Amino acid sequence: VWMVRTGRAPREHAATVPAIHRPLATADHVRRELGSDPVSVGDVLALGITPGQLRAAVTSGALVRLRKGIVALPTADPPGSNTPDRDGWTCRRADHVREARSALLALGDGSVVSHVSAAVLLELPLPHVGDWPTEVWVTAPRHGRVLAGTHRRLGEVPAPDLVQVEGVGCTGTARTALDLARRRPLQHALVTLDAAARRDGLDALWSAYDRLTWQRDRRALRDALAVADGRSESPLESSSRGVMLRAGLPRPELQVWLTDRSGRSHRVDFLWPQPRVIG
Repeated sequence: VWMVRTGRAPREHAATVPAIHRPLATADHVRRELGSDPVSVGDVLALGITPGQLRAAVTSGALVRLRKGIVALPTADPPGSNTPDRDGWTCRRADHVREARSALLALGDGSVVSHVSAAVLLELPLPHVGDWPTEVWVTAPRHGRVLAGTHRRLGEVPAPDLVQVEGVGCTGTARTALDLARRRPLQHALVTLDAAARRDGLDALWSAYDRLTWQRDRRALRDALAVADGRSESPLESSSRGVMLRAGLPRPELQVWLTDRSGRSHRVDFLWPQPRVIG
């Protein structure tokens, strides 16, 4: 069409990659050099990509702007999708890991993922059904920046309470459980405390408790930790036991094997031996 209208052959540079494919070439270059994780705009520009090329890649969808100054390659499935390969929980967790990684990259001030966001990364049960994070929870130093889309708690996390999950720095299992149990009713606190005790042992929880720097609510948290039990096998069992203890019932024994008169064995969730009651 160009030759018919002008009567001239196109210039040599017009035979390069068509404009519609250039954003894909930009994204491929980012993937080769920086990988598929979220990256800062500064790192992208350092590759020799111009601001115009970056804008074109974002406009076309070849790159996705996660937050100010942070871009990433698009995911295979859109956020929140539910396909046979990405069930609902796995999909939501992957999306939150991505958001957490981009938040820490934007903050860049020693912040770490914590509280409910850390529980999602560590695959710990959340204390309550409605606790799924709508923002990325971080624990930040007192000079930390305020960033949209994050919920910031001021504080320092000692090195023994830090772990890396898929390249994201976050609080470890014991510290996360303690953070979530703080200021919670017992039936919610035990959900994460029991899960952490089952995974890492009660000694790890007590050690993390001794490293806490905040003073408020320590007594209530210590009382909840005193009745935590790693033998509890599910969030509903932990929550049920919390309700029982708050109601004043004696502390039950957990996961006890009993033999009936016919010689068959049964394992019960709760047992009160003295009144001969099982739950």
